[in-house]
Amino acid sequence: MGLVGTTHNWTGAAGRRSPWPAAPCYTIQVTRSTALLDTLTRVPLIVMMFMVARAAWLRLGEHIAHLAQTGPAAFALAFGQDAAFCCFALAVCALAVLRLPPVRKARGLLPRAAAMAGSFLLTLLAQLPRATDLPPALGMASLCLLLVGNTLTAFSVLHLGRSFSILPEARRLVTSGPYAVVRHPLYVAEAAAAAGSFLMYLSWPAVALCALQTLFQLARVHYEEAVLRATFPEYADYARRVPRFLPRW
Repeated sequence: MGLVGTTHNWTGAAGRRSPWPAAPCYTIQVTRSTALLDTLTRVPLIVMMFMVARAAWLRLGEHIAHLAQTGPAAFALAFGQDAAFCCFALAVCALAVLRLPPVRKARGLLPRAAAMAGSFLLTLLAQLPRATDLPPALGMASLCLLLVGNTLTAFSVLHLGRSFSILPEARRLVTSGPYAVVRHPLYVAEAAAAAGSFLMYLSWPAVALCALQTLFQLARVHYEEAVLRATFPEYADYARRVPRFLPRW
């Protein structure tokens, strides 16, 4: 496995240095061994996301069974958000198989830890007790945020296509579709879904989890952008034209 090391210190658009530690980026020389290693690392992700998709699929049946009790509006929102989440999980499974091999990645524990925590930390919300006597308006707001967030998440992942990755890795620069509006539409969509999940719990442990996950996501963005800047010379111009999170309308 051949690696060529470069270190990239990222600074913001206004010249401010990022608070996150710099991580070296490594160019990957694709060989049979590196291709095999990349294939093997996909297996846990595929298995986990298939289980997530299966759980979402089973919830769709539960929504149909309880249609009379929930009412048409709540049913449509709950069914829609779980259907979108199931599509997202299945898309991740497919793209984990079909994605391109990485050409450069961030090396070190911090970039990997930030990516994994940003992706999966909020699964711990399911271990917390749900809020009791949630006002109907908050319940509907939660379902709306989950529906919008999960739908946009699935759309962003599908548009990212074979460039999809969990860890900070460069495959191919995608700047069209939702990525022409903001540089990280997937994380914006996940934040909307996370807000919807938070409204189901409304507790200080849930606040702590969401705040910690947000910090990990910001660190993840830093490391991803460092890899992309080091790999694609055109990324600097793309970053000047397209905002990171909030669109310019």
